[in-house]
Amino acid sequence: MILKRLTIIAATAGMAVSAAYAGELADACVAALEADGRDTSGCSCLEEEVVANGLEEEFLALGEIADPAERYAAASDEAKAAMDKCTRS
Repeated sequence: MILKRLTIIAATAGMAVSAAYAGELADACVAALEADGRDTSGCSCLEEEVVANGLEEEFLALGEIADPAERYAAASDEAKAAMDKCTRS
């Protein structure tokens, strides 16, 4: 659920467009994690990792997977690293 909400905002074609959404990805992350009763302190970190590593399109695709465990399993090593670093505590 979190990734679906995050990826809708994070989906952009390039870094220039991504910069226009600065803060929106983090805001979506906070909303999703709060809805799940989870810690939101890693949301800014996740936004930074997604944008810095050009993972917007991957997170958009991952957002189509409803089951969190399946979604995580389908993620690339780079996307998993971003999730692990920032929001999977």
